[in-house]
Amino acid sequence: MNRRKPRTNKSWQAMKNNAQGHFFEGYINGACAYYRDTGRAIVEKIPEPFRTTGTGRDGTFTGRFTANAQPDFMGTLRGGQAICFEAKYTSTDRILQSVITKTQWDSLERHWAAGAVAGVCVGIGDVFGFVPWGTWRKMKEIYGHKYMTAADLEAFQVKFNGHCLFLDYKSELAQEEMARLANRHERQVKLEAVMGVETAGRIIDIIGAQDEEKQDAFLETTLEAAICGADYTECEDIEDMARVYARWFTERYGN
Repeated sequence: MNRRKPRTNKSWQAMKNNAQGHFFEGYINGACAYYRDTGRAIVEKIPEPFRTTGTGRDGTFTGRFTANAQPDFMGTLRGGQAICFEAKYTSTDRILQSVITKTQWDSLERHWAAGAVAGVCVGIGDVFGFVPWGTWRKMKEIYGHKYMTAADLEAFQVKFNGHCLFLDYKSELAQEEMARLANRHERQVKLEAVMGVETAGRIIDIIGAQDEEKQDAFLETTLEAAICGADYTECEDIEDMARVYARWFTERYGN
């Protein structure tokens, strides 16, 4: 007599998350339809790469996934800016950074670097939010750990009316944070264009290690000086950068 193996708490949790994840994607699909109908955005669910390997007479089929899945949703906002995001839900008390696969991470990183609105639309229990990629990718530096709790997500909470309105934050502070991150990203992209990817990457890492409230000012002044010819190629730390900027400032504005 065959006996079914009892399900573990872990397998039940996985099944529960999977089912609720489908509901969550439905909430997002509803928002996509709403934004399409109101002319704010065209955002679509990206189907996972799948190939049928056999069909049955009763209409059933077998198949397999042919590649690692890309982020769940992609599209275009009114005005032409691209948007790309993954959707993740958990009924536990936290969402792990590691739920994003390497393929999804690399894709989100590339879209973000190219200027798209990129991030992760997250559900933790009954709290729904849209976490910008600039925050998700630096979770450890911001929160001290590689996960977010529902309390952390509240800063990025979006409106919910039966649809998960991922473009509409509940908090004005979140809207301001998105604008600030967009401006920071724009400066980083310009640094790469002026300095080259390797030097700019090193400079951005140096700036990223400084106090959060000072980073935007460092980026702004460094970009200003670099555009006007200041040479940051030999800089290894913030003191080196300060010397380059001081020398450039004196030459440009000194008497």
